[in-house]
Amino acid sequence: MNNMSRRTAALIGLVSALVLFLAVNVIANRTLGTTRIDLTQGKLYTLSPGTRATLTKLTEPLVLRFYYSKKLGTEIPSYGVYAQRVREMLEEYAASSNGKIELQQLDPQPFSAIEDRAVAFGMQGVPLDQGGEQIYFGLAATNSTDDLQTIPFFQPERERFLEYDLTKLIHSLAFPKKPSMGLLTALPLEGDMMAAMQGQPMVPYAIIAQLKPLYDIKDVSTEIDTVPSDIDVLMVAHPQHLPEKTLYAIDQFVLGGGKAIVFVDPNSETQQMHPSQLNPPGMPLDSEMTKLFKAWGVDMDPKLVAGDRRAARRVNAGTAQRVVAMDYVAWLSLDTNAINHDDLITADLTHINMASSGILSQAPGAKTTFSPLISTSADSMAIPVEKVQGQIPDIAGILQGFKAGGKPLVLAAHVTGPADTAYPDGPPKDEKKDAKPDDKAAPAADAKKDAPVLPPQIKTSAKPINVVLVADTDILEDRFWEQSQDFFGQTVTVPIANNGDFLANAIGALAGGDDLITLRSRGTSARPFTLVADIQRDADAQYQATEKDLESKLKDTQAKIKELRDQGGKGGTQAAEQAQAIDNFRNDMLAIRQQLRQVQLALRQDINRLQAVTEFFDVAFVPILVGIVALILGVVRIRRRKRQVRAAA
Repeated sequence: MNNMSRRTAALIGLVSALVLFLAVNVIANRTLGTTRIDLTQGKLYTLSPGTRATLTKLTEPLVLRFYYSKKLGTEIPSYGVYAQRVREMLEEYAASSNGKIELQQLDPQPFSAIEDRAVAFGMQGVPLDQGGEQIYFGLAATNSTDDLQTIPFFQPERERFLEYDLTKLIHSLAFPKKPSMGLLTALPLEGDMMAAMQGQPMVPYAIIAQLKPLYDIKDVSTEIDTVPSDIDVLMVAHPQHLPEKTLYAIDQFVLGGGKAIVFVDPNSETQQMHPSQLNPPGMPLDSEMTKLFKAWGVDMDPKLVAGDRRAARRVNAGTAQRVVAMDYVAWLSLDTNAINHDDLITADLTHINMASSGILSQAPGAKTTFSPLISTSADSMAIPVEKVQGQIPDIAGILQGFKAGGKPLVLAAHVTGPADTAYPDGPPKDEKKDAKPDDKAAPAADAKKDAPVLPPQIKTSAKPINVVLVADTDILEDRFWEQSQDFFGQTVTVPIANNGDFLANAIGALAGGDDLITLRSRGTSARPFTLVADIQRDADAQYQATEKDLESKLKDTQAKIKELRDQGGKGGTQAAEQAQAIDNFRNDMLAIRQQLRQVQLALRQDINRLQAVTEFFDVAFVPILVGIVALILGVVRIRRRKRQVRAAA
């Protein structure tokens, strides 16, 4: 009876434990479904605040179809690692969307209906072998109205920008009405009009192409009287010789609460490389808005460019036949130390490339707040602009005459605060209206009738102005920040610097889109074995040193043999010395080869030892630890039972 009771109790306990296990899993799945802990370096799987805000604002369901051929990961493991990260990121998006995102994970087998649907969505199939079988690794997203956004193929080179690409895709579907960005420029940023007139396609700059999915970009004439009211952010790039009425329109736009980002340049190499109808060859390469800058509390000398010895880019200062590598202090490759990480615009940027940039500073008595965004190092100086002008500047001469000023120079700044108009005496007079009429001129009454009616002038900003000023236009040039690669007929842009991120962040911040400003570049999911790499590097250094010693001894011996041969003669002494030298060389070579083998053996032993220790902790340590704990608990339980038996007796 007693045994039956124990068996019944054990069975009831087992059933109870099973029910409790299932209940805990059900409850945890319902209540903790979106709770996760990200222990990766760099928080690879933690969504940025901007992404979470975007997901929170979703009002319609979205369907994400993740097409991934498992055979790709089997054949190429690195793609399998990246695919796992993409999959887990998509699951994180779905879990954080409050049920608004449905994630479908599909494996398009050859000649299947899933593959047909993937092709219809625009997924890019890539042949894995000579058999012609196509593999897929892309994403197709649709909303309730069947609008479509795709990533045809996830490029491992863009892994650091994975969250940006995914959130941009979702943002484009969820918020079809894009913020409006006005583009006022003399540069062919949206494509070369001269090329279009010759029948060639107009290809926009990559930095503008990446903005088009997020913003409604509208051309703004350089001859405007007022900035259109539907413009959220005005981008002014390389404003050359703008008429006073256009400057006044920009002034009133900013004072009235409009946001602006302005790119000026004392020497625009972009204009020199891409002449247009507005800027034909031979035109001056500088641009400035001195009057407005003064009103905003900013100074910039258009006759100076910034040079930085520490951030100088290595270029060819010779010719095609004779390459001479040299630091060009006017071409800057600026690292994270040159970037202000306290401002949202540049908080997560790490690398910016600029060329012959101007220098910004806060004007004396300015009422605005001047916050540097990008600066040089203290090892910098102001260089007269004429020294960097021309097709081939004197790079060696500039470097030879370089003298560091000991303080950073500001290349881009965020300006906020109260400001007064640059036109305290009222709107500028219409130059055409004030021109002396001739016999063919229209009557004055007609000119007055056609003149635009301007709104009342704003003398002082009602609220703080918000503008971003950049003293360089070459920051927009493709060759300074990205590389285009052909991937089976598709052009893929691979950033080599954060220039594009800088503009996207600035436009996002000025437009009030703080959701997108917090998106940042991430690390990669591939974790290199740095300790193994260090051991390899140290051993390589030893190996190379020994190898160099061997080569040196080889040359000495060869020289000695040559010297003996050149002495001539047929005496036995010469032959003996020659033989002795050769024997010595052979002995030295055998000894050094043995040393090389010892270095390589030590390298392999260190790596094997580290691998054994790593495998022990990864595979055996935890089970052994659990076994020890179980053994201790078992011993404690046996002793406790013995004490209970003794107490009962």
